[in-house]
Amino acid sequence: MNSKKPSKISPLRNAIKLAACAVSLSTALASPAIAQHAVITIYHHVSDSTPRSTSLTAQELRTQLEYLRDNDFAVWPLDRVIEALKNQEPMPDKVAALTFDDAYESIYTTGWPMLKEFGYPMTLFVSTQPVDDEQSGYLTWPQIRKMADEGVIIANHMVYHPHMVDAQPGESDAGRLQRLREELLTAESRIEEQTGQSHKILAYPYGEYDLEILDMIESLGFTALAQNSGAVGYHSDFRALPRYPLAASFADIESASTKLNSLAFEVRHIDPVSPVTDSRRPAVTMQLAGDFNVSQLGCYANGQPMELEWLDREAVHFRIQPAEGQEFAMRRFNYICTAPKRGTNRYYWFSKFWTRSTPDNAD
Repeated sequence: MNSKKPSKISPLRNAIKLAACAVSLSTALASPAIAQHAVITIYHHVSDSTPRSTSLTAQELRTQLEYLRDNDFAVWPLDRVIEALKNQEPMPDKVAALTFDDAYESIYTTGWPMLKEFGYPMTLFVSTQPVDDEQSGYLTWPQIRKMADEGVIIANHMVYHPHMVDAQPGESDAGRLQRLREELLTAESRIEEQTGQSHKILAYPYGEYDLEILDMIESLGFTALAQNSGAVGYHSDFRALPRYPLAASFADIESASTKLNSLAFEVRHIDPVSPVTDSRRPAVTMQLAGDFNVSQLGCYANGQPMELEWLDREAVHFRIQPAEGQEFAMRRFNYICTAPKRGTNRYYWFSKFWTRSTPDNAD
Protein backbone atom coordinates (compact mmCIF):
# COMPACT_ATOMS: atom_id res chain seq x y z
CA MET A 1 0.00 0.00 0.00
CA ASN A 2 1.43 3.42 -0.85
CA SER A 3 1.53 6.40 1.44
CA LYS A 4 -0.21 8.88 -0.84
CA LYS A 5 -3.68 10.03 0.06
CA PRO A 6 -6.20 8.80 -2.53
CA SER A 7 -7.27 11.48 -4.97
CA LYS A 8 -10.88 10.31 -4.77
CA ILE A 9 -13.00 9.55 -1.73
CA SER A 10 -13.73 5.82 -1.55
CA PRO A 11 -17.39 4.73 -1.86
CA LEU A 12 -17.32 3.55 1.76
CA ARG A 13 -15.91 6.79 3.09
CA ASN A 14 -18.24 8.81 0.87
CA ALA A 15 -21.25 6.84 2.13
CA ILE A 16 -20.19 7.51 5.72
CA LYS A 17 -19.84 11.23 5.03
CA LEU A 18 -23.22 11.45 3.30
CA ALA A 19 -24.90 9.56 6.12
CA ALA A 20 -23.29 11.84 8.67
CA CYS A 21 -24.76 14.89 6.96
CA ALA A 22 -28.19 13.31 7.16
CA VAL A 23 -27.98 12.55 10.87
CA SER A 24 -29.08 15.19 13.39
CA LEU A 25 -26.45 16.22 15.90
CA SER A 26 -29.03 17.60 18.32
CA THR A 27 -28.15 15.17 21.10
CA ALA A 28 -24.40 15.37 20.65
CA LEU A 29 -24.13 18.10 23.29
CA ALA A 30 -26.01 16.11 25.91
CA SER A 31 -24.23 14.87 29.02
CA PRO A 32 -21.96 11.89 28.24
CA ALA A 33 -23.78 8.58 28.69
CA ILE A 34 -22.33 5.49 30.23
CA ALA A 35 -21.02 3.50 27.27
CA GLN A 36 -20.51 -0.14 26.45
CA HIS A 37 -17.99 0.34 23.67
CA ALA A 38 -14.26 0.70 23.18
CA VAL A 39 -11.78 0.64 20.32
CA ILE A 40 -8.48 -1.21 20.19
CA THR A 41 -5.82 -0.04 17.76
CA ILE A 42 -3.02 -2.07 16.23
CA TYR A 43 0.36 -0.76 15.12
CA HIS A 44 3.55 -2.44 13.95
CA HIS A 45 6.39 -0.15 12.82
CA VAL A 46 6.62 3.54 13.75
CA SER A 47 8.97 4.60 11.00
CA ASP A 48 9.20 6.10 7.52
CA SER A 49 11.81 3.55 6.40
CA THR A 50 9.93 0.28 6.98
CA PRO A 51 7.25 -1.32 4.75
CA ARG A 52 4.42 1.19 4.39
CA SER A 53 1.74 -1.50 4.59
CA THR A 54 2.54 -2.03 8.29
CA SER A 55 3.99 1.36 9.18
CA LEU A 56 2.99 4.82 10.22
CA THR A 57 5.35 7.72 10.67
CA ALA A 58 6.17 9.33 14.00
CA GLN A 59 4.19 12.41 12.95
CA GLU A 60 1.15 10.29 12.02
CA LEU A 61 1.24 8.57 15.39
CA ARG A 62 1.62 11.92 17.18
CA THR A 63 -1.39 13.31 15.31
CA GLN A 64 -3.49 10.33 16.38
CA LEU A 65 -2.38 10.66 20.02
CA GLU A 66 -3.15 14.38 19.95
CA TYR A 67 -6.60 13.55 18.62
CA LEU A 68 -7.22 11.16 21.52
CA ARG A 69 -6.05 13.77 24.01
CA ASP A 70 -8.00 16.66 22.48
CA ASN A 71 -11.24 14.72 22.09
CA ASP A 72 -11.63 13.44 25.64
CA PHE A 73 -10.71 9.79 25.11
CA ALA A 74 -9.93 7.62 28.09
CA VAL A 75 -6.90 5.56 27.02
CA TRP A 76 -6.94 2.42 29.15
CA PRO A 77 -4.60 -0.55 29.48
CA LEU A 78 -5.83 -3.44 27.36
CA ASP A 79 -6.47 -5.75 30.30
CA ARG A 80 -8.68 -3.13 31.93
CA VAL A 81 -10.73 -2.76 28.74
CA ILE A 82 -11.18 -6.52 28.43
CA GLU A 83 -12.25 -6.97 32.05
CA ALA A 84 -14.67 -4.04 31.94
CA LEU A 85 -16.33 -5.40 28.81
CA LYS A 86 -16.45 -8.98 30.05
CA ASN A 87 -18.00 -7.86 33.34
CA GLN A 88 -20.29 -5.35 31.59
CA GLU A 89 -19.06 -2.56 33.82
CA PRO A 90 -19.95 1.11 33.22
CA MET A 91 -17.34 2.76 31.00
CA PRO A 92 -16.64 6.29 29.78
CA ASP A 93 -18.20 7.34 26.50
CA LYS A 94 -14.95 7.03 24.54
CA VAL A 95 -12.32 4.44 25.50
CA ALA A 96 -9.29 3.33 23.49
CA ALA A 97 -6.54 0.76 24.03
CA LEU A 98 -3.29 0.95 22.04
CA THR A 99 -1.47 -2.22 20.97
CA PHE A 100 1.73 -2.91 19.04
CA ASP A 101 2.54 -6.25 17.39
CA ASP A 102 5.82 -8.06 16.72
CA ALA A 103 8.22 -6.18 19.06
CA TYR A 104 9.91 -4.18 16.33
CA GLU A 105 12.78 -1.89 17.29
CA SER A 106 10.97 1.30 16.24
CA ILE A 107 8.28 0.62 18.84
CA TYR A 108 10.92 1.01 21.55
CA THR A 109 12.85 3.88 20.01
CA THR A 110 9.94 5.97 18.66
CA GLY A 111 6.49 4.69 19.59
CA TRP A 112 6.87 4.01 23.31
CA PRO A 113 8.63 7.30 24.18
CA MET A 114 5.82 9.18 22.47
CA LEU A 115 3.12 7.29 24.37
CA LYS A 116 4.96 8.01 27.63
CA GLU A 117 4.98 11.69 26.70
CA PHE A 118 1.18 11.58 26.47
CA GLY A 119 0.85 9.37 29.55
CA TYR A 120 -0.83 6.58 27.56
CA PRO A 121 -0.53 2.87 28.41
CA MET A 122 0.22 0.31 25.72
CA THR A 123 0.39 -3.43 25.06
CA LEU A 124 3.27 -5.10 23.24
CA PHE A 125 2.57 -8.48 21.60
CA VAL A 126 5.80 -10.47 21.39
CA SER A 127 6.71 -13.38 19.15
CA THR A 128 9.42 -14.90 21.27
CA GLN A 129 11.69 -16.62 18.73
CA PRO A 130 12.95 -13.48 16.93
CA VAL A 131 13.73 -11.97 20.33
CA ASP A 132 15.48 -15.12 21.56
CA ASP A 133 17.47 -15.20 18.30
CA GLU A 134 18.40 -11.50 18.71
CA GLN A 135 17.12 -10.96 15.19
CA SER A 136 17.96 -7.61 13.64
CA GLY A 137 15.18 -5.04 13.83
CA TYR A 138 13.56 -6.61 16.89
CA LEU A 139 13.72 -5.66 20.55
CA THR A 140 15.91 -7.49 23.02
CA TRP A 141 14.69 -9.05 26.25
CA PRO A 142 16.41 -6.33 28.34
CA GLN A 143 14.50 -3.68 26.37
CA ILE A 144 11.24 -5.59 26.78
CA ARG A 145 11.87 -6.01 30.50
CA LYS A 146 12.45 -2.26 30.81
CA MET A 147 9.10 -1.64 29.13
CA ALA A 148 7.43 -4.20 31.39
CA ASP A 149 8.97 -2.64 34.49
CA GLU A 150 7.51 0.73 33.43
CA GLY A 151 3.99 -0.61 33.04
CA VAL A 152 3.76 -1.89 29.47
CA ILE A 153 1.63 -5.02 29.13
CA ILE A 154 3.71 -7.76 27.47
CA ALA A 155 1.46 -10.32 25.80
CA ASN A 156 1.52 -13.36 23.53
CA HIS A 157 2.07 -13.39 19.75
CA MET A 158 3.16 -17.06 19.58
CA VAL A 159 6.75 -18.28 19.24
CA TYR A 160 7.26 -18.35 15.47
CA HIS A 161 4.46 -16.02 14.26
CA PRO A 162 2.77 -18.86 12.33
CA HIS A 163 -0.16 -18.94 9.96
CA MET A 164 -2.28 -20.72 12.57
CA VAL A 165 -4.88 -22.05 10.11
CA ASP A 166 -2.22 -23.84 8.02
CA ALA A 167 -1.13 -27.40 8.73
CA GLN A 168 2.47 -28.37 8.17
CA PRO A 169 3.20 -30.96 5.44
CA GLY A 170 1.73 -34.31 6.46
CA GLU A 171 0.23 -32.89 9.64
CA SER A 172 -3.28 -33.88 10.72
CA ASP A 173 -5.71 -31.28 12.03
CA ALA A 174 -5.35 -32.76 15.52
CA GLY A 175 -1.59 -32.52 15.16
CA ARG A 176 -1.83 -28.89 14.04
CA LEU A 177 -3.94 -27.95 17.07
CA GLN A 178 -1.61 -29.75 19.46
CA ARG A 179 1.39 -27.96 17.93
CA LEU A 180 -0.36 -24.58 18.23
CA ARG A 181 -1.37 -25.28 21.82
CA GLU A 182 2.22 -26.13 22.75
CA GLU A 183 3.58 -23.07 20.94
CA LEU A 184 1.05 -20.76 22.61
CA LEU A 185 1.89 -22.05 26.08
CA THR A 186 5.62 -22.01 25.37
CA ALA A 187 5.44 -18.34 24.35
CA GLU A 188 3.38 -17.51 27.45
CA SER A 189 5.90 -19.27 29.68
CA ARG A 190 8.84 -17.53 28.00
CA ILE A 191 7.24 -14.10 28.44
CA GLU A 192 6.51 -14.80 32.09
CA GLU A 193 10.06 -16.06 32.63
CA GLN A 194 11.54 -12.89 31.13
CA THR A 195 9.09 -10.23 32.41
CA GLY A 196 7.05 -11.74 35.26
CA GLN A 197 3.86 -11.10 33.28
CA SER A 198 1.25 -13.62 32.16
CA HIS A 199 -1.97 -11.97 31.01
CA LYS A 200 -3.23 -14.87 28.83
CA ILE A 201 -3.97 -12.47 25.98
CA LEU A 202 -3.03 -13.60 22.47
CA ALA A 203 -2.81 -11.55 19.28
CA TYR A 204 -3.32 -13.92 16.34
CA PRO A 205 -0.41 -13.67 13.89
CA TYR A 206 -1.80 -12.23 10.65
CA GLY A 207 -5.17 -12.10 12.43
CA GLU A 208 -5.91 -15.67 11.31
CA TYR A 209 -7.94 -18.26 13.21
CA ASP A 210 -10.57 -20.94 12.67
CA LEU A 211 -13.31 -22.56 14.79
CA GLU A 212 -10.97 -25.13 16.29
CA ILE A 213 -8.55 -22.39 17.35
CA LEU A 214 -11.41 -20.41 18.93
CA ASP A 215 -12.33 -23.49 20.97
CA MET A 216 -8.70 -23.98 22.00
CA ILE A 217 -8.39 -20.35 23.11
CA GLU A 218 -11.53 -20.68 25.22
CA SER A 219 -10.47 -23.96 26.77
CA LEU A 220 -7.13 -22.47 27.86
CA GLY A 221 -8.74 -19.40 29.39
CA PHE A 222 -7.17 -16.93 26.95
CA THR A 223 -8.61 -13.81 25.39
CA ALA A 224 -7.55 -13.33 21.76
CA LEU A 225 -7.34 -10.38 19.40
CA ALA A 226 -7.58 -10.40 15.63
CA GLN A 227 -6.68 -7.74 13.05
CA ASN A 228 -9.98 -7.02 11.33
CA SER A 229 -11.53 -3.61 11.95
CA GLY A 230 -14.35 -2.85 14.35
CA ALA A 231 -15.22 -1.60 17.81
CA VAL A 232 -15.59 -3.91 20.80
CA GLY A 233 -18.51 -4.12 23.21
CA TYR A 234 -20.18 -6.18 25.92
CA HIS A 235 -21.35 -8.74 23.36
CA SER A 236 -18.11 -9.14 21.41
CA ASP A 237 -16.49 -12.53 20.90
CA PHE A 238 -13.59 -12.44 23.35
CA ARG A 239 -11.90 -15.24 21.42
CA ALA A 240 -11.38 -12.90 18.44
CA LEU A 241 -11.73 -9.23 19.34
CA PRO A 242 -11.38 -6.81 16.42
CA ARG A 243 -8.72 -4.13 16.28
CA TYR A 244 -8.31 -1.16 13.98
CA PRO A 245 -5.10 -1.10 11.91
CA LEU A 246 -4.23 2.60 11.77
CA ALA A 247 -1.15 2.53 9.57
CA ALA A 248 -0.51 3.05 5.87
CA SER A 249 -3.52 4.61 4.11
CA PHE A 250 -5.52 4.30 7.34
CA ALA A 251 -3.07 6.47 9.31
CA ASP A 252 -4.48 9.84 8.22
CA ILE A 253 -6.53 11.46 10.94
CA GLU A 254 -9.68 11.72 8.82
CA SER A 255 -9.82 7.95 8.49
CA ALA A 256 -8.52 7.24 11.98
CA SER A 257 -10.91 9.59 13.77
CA THR A 258 -13.99 7.91 12.28
CA LYS A 259 -12.75 4.56 13.53
CA LEU A 260 -11.65 5.82 16.94
CA ASN A 261 -15.18 7.15 17.50
CA SER A 262 -16.92 3.99 16.30
CA LEU A 263 -19.33 1.79 18.25
CA ALA A 264 -19.90 -1.95 18.38
CA PHE A 265 -22.98 -3.49 16.83
CA GLU A 266 -24.53 -6.26 18.87
CA VAL A 267 -24.09 -9.21 16.51
CA ARG A 268 -27.02 -11.43 17.40
CA HIS A 269 -26.43 -13.99 14.66
CA ILE A 270 -23.73 -14.72 12.11
CA ASP A 271 -23.40 -17.69 9.77
CA PRO A 272 -20.82 -18.90 9.09
CA VAL A 273 -18.86 -18.04 12.22
CA SER A 274 -15.70 -19.52 10.76
CA PRO A 275 -13.62 -17.12 8.65
CA VAL A 276 -12.04 -19.93 6.62
CA THR A 277 -13.38 -20.20 3.08
CA ASP A 278 -12.46 -21.52 -0.34
CA SER A 279 -14.65 -18.92 -2.05
CA ARG A 280 -13.50 -15.63 -3.49
CA ARG A 281 -16.95 -14.14 -2.74
CA PRO A 282 -18.47 -16.06 0.18
CA ALA A 283 -21.98 -15.29 1.43
CA VAL A 284 -22.78 -14.57 5.05
CA THR A 285 -26.00 -14.01 6.98
CA MET A 286 -26.05 -11.82 10.06
CA GLN A 287 -28.38 -10.10 12.48
CA LEU A 288 -27.30 -6.78 13.96
CA ALA A 289 -28.71 -4.65 16.74
CA GLY A 290 -28.08 -1.09 17.90
CA ASP A 291 -29.55 2.38 17.99
CA PHE A 292 -29.54 3.06 14.25
CA ASN A 293 -31.91 3.57 11.36
CA VAL A 294 -32.05 0.42 9.24
CA SER A 295 -32.28 2.51 6.07
CA GLN A 296 -28.78 3.87 6.82
CA LEU A 297 -27.15 0.46 7.26
CA GLY A 298 -24.59 -0.29 4.56
CA CYS A 299 -22.22 -3.19 3.90
CA TYR A 300 -19.16 -3.04 1.67
CA ALA A 301 -16.67 -5.35 -0.02
CA ASN A 302 -13.49 -3.78 -1.38
CA GLY A 303 -15.13 -0.42 -0.66
CA GLN A 304 -18.03 -1.23 -2.98
CA PRO A 305 -21.58 -1.46 -1.59
CA MET A 306 -23.23 -4.87 -1.35
CA GLU A 307 -26.95 -5.45 -1.69
CA LEU A 308 -28.63 -6.52 1.54
CA GLU A 309 -30.96 -9.47 0.96
CA TRP A 310 -33.46 -9.09 3.79
CA LEU A 311 -34.51 -12.19 5.67
CA ASP A 312 -36.30 -10.09 8.30
CA ARG A 313 -35.85 -6.34 7.90
CA GLU A 314 -37.54 -5.48 11.19
CA ALA A 315 -35.12 -7.80 13.03
CA VAL A 316 -32.17 -6.51 10.90
CA HIS A 317 -31.49 -10.05 9.70
CA PHE A 318 -29.97 -10.19 6.23
CA ARG A 319 -27.66 -11.94 3.78
CA ILE A 320 -24.80 -10.32 1.88
CA GLN A 321 -22.46 -11.47 -0.85
CA PRO A 322 -20.27 -9.50 -3.25
CA ALA A 323 -21.58 -9.28 -6.78
CA GLU A 324 -19.90 -11.18 -9.56
CA GLY A 325 -16.85 -9.22 -10.58
CA GLN A 326 -16.15 -8.19 -6.97
CA GLU A 327 -14.24 -11.37 -6.13
CA PHE A 328 -11.25 -11.24 -3.78
CA ALA A 329 -7.90 -12.72 -4.82
CA MET A 330 -5.94 -12.15 -1.61
CA ARG A 331 -5.58 -14.51 1.32
CA ARG A 332 -7.36 -12.28 3.87
CA PHE A 333 -10.25 -9.88 3.35
CA ASN A 334 -13.23 -8.33 5.12
CA TYR A 335 -16.82 -7.30 4.59
CA ILE A 336 -17.56 -4.08 6.49
CA CYS A 337 -20.99 -3.01 7.75
CA THR A 338 -21.62 0.45 9.21
CA ALA A 339 -24.56 2.55 10.36
CA PRO A 340 -24.69 5.96 12.07
CA LYS A 341 -25.94 5.97 15.64
CA ARG A 342 -29.14 7.97 15.90
CA GLY A 343 -28.61 11.60 16.87
CA THR A 344 -24.81 11.49 16.66
CA ASN A 345 -21.99 11.59 14.14
CA ARG A 346 -20.61 8.24 15.36
CA TYR A 347 -20.85 4.92 13.55
CA TYR A 348 -21.54 1.36 14.47
CA TRP A 349 -18.87 -0.72 12.71
CA PHE A 350 -18.49 -4.46 12.19
CA SER A 351 -16.26 -6.41 9.83
CA LYS A 352 -16.69 -10.04 8.86
CA PHE A 353 -13.19 -11.45 8.47
CA TRP A 354 -12.31 -14.11 5.90
CA THR A 355 -9.14 -16.07 5.23
CA ARG A 356 -8.92 -18.19 2.11
CA SER A 357 -7.55 -21.67 2.46
CA THR A 358 -6.51 -21.70 -1.23
CA PRO A 359 -5.44 -18.12 -1.97
CA ASP A 360 -4.16 -16.97 -5.35
CA ASN A 361 -1.29 -15.30 -3.52
CA ALA A 362 -0.33 -16.11 0.06
CA ASP A 363 1.16 -13.41 2.27
